[in-house]
Amino acid sequence: MWEILYVSFLTLSFQGLLAYGQTCPLADDIAPCRCTRDAEAEKLDLDCSNVLDTWQFERIFQARFPSTAFRELKMTGTEDHRIPVVYLADNVFGNLSFTSVVIKYTNISHVGEKTFESSHDTLEKLTVSHSELKVFPATNLPYFSKLSVLDLSHNKMVFLQDVHSHSLQSLNVEYNQQLAFSDSLLAWVPSLLDMTMAYCGIEHIPPGLFSTAEILSNVNMEGNKLTHLDSAALAFASNDVLEIILSDNQISGADKDFMSGTSASVNLVMMNNKLEELPEAVWRPILQYAKDEHGAGFVTLDGNPFSCGCKFSWLVTSPDLLHYVARGAACDDGSLIHDLNPEYFLDHCH
Repeated sequence: MWEILYVSFLTLSFQGLLAYGQTCPLADDIAPCRCTRDAEAEKLDLDCSNVLDTWQFERIFQARFPSTAFRELKMTGTEDHRIPVVYLADNVFGNLSFTSVVIKYTNISHVGEKTFESSHDTLEKLTVSHSELKVFPATNLPYFSKLSVLDLSHNKMVFLQDVHSHSLQSLNVEYNQQLAFSDSLLAWVPSLLDMTMAYCGIEHIPPGLFSTAEILSNVNMEGNKLTHLDSAALAFASNDVLEIILSDNQISGADKDFMSGTSASVNLVMMNNKLEELPEAVWRPILQYAKDEHGAGFVTLDGNPFSCGCKFSWLVTSPDLLHYVARGAACDDGSLIHDLNPEYFLDHCH
């Protein structure tokens, strides 16, 4: 009886040792990658920032890994010293899974469709930025059931496939400077909160682009090549939108009803564009909505070359609406719109 109990104890102890002690692979087997263990959280992290080439990177993941579940994979170079890995092949990580993958400043131009297949049920954050990425297999996103953050910024993508994800909350593709996409890019992202498409060379916002993103609250499209906002260009699905940034474009005009479905406290930031006037039919509904709903947001128009003639009379003589224009907006002669004399407009503009 005691012998049976003793053997059982040894078996359980050995299993516990395997579960607790044999976590990271042998250091020499995965060098120059480094495996570390967070003893408090009992999580493993893997840093491969010192790999020398794609072949070495692939060889490392052919080693024996006692544990296959990792919290983070990190591979980050610097702007001056990029990691010379050029692609991530299908199944390169074998059966290893990750919760977070952060890859920055590399020469990676391609990610295989099955590269992160073993992380379908675990991956929450994926960053592949400041690299040479031309193609990303967005058609696989529906398989990642927990993915909430996707950062593909500062790459060389020329087309972004339609994004299908029930879990994605943040999408960043800024600084892909010749990026194209379809009108249905965001048709299946019910959880998306933040969308950043700054400095992507975008010339046009398709009407209704954002109208199916049910809870979207922040949109950043600054630094593009937008010249005009068509009707429904900024049409949203709910009243959750809090900030829209369109600064540093070339916008000279907008259609009536170009914006709808936002929070009454939305901040519409259109600094440094080409607006010369604010037609009443276009802009009164936006400012009136903020006033009627007692909103806390502003329209920020600093840096536009406004010609403050009588076409501004409707705004200058309506201080309750002018209140919702940020104070930095100025005429082309440098006069702040907020400092213009409404009496002059009442006397001279009819």
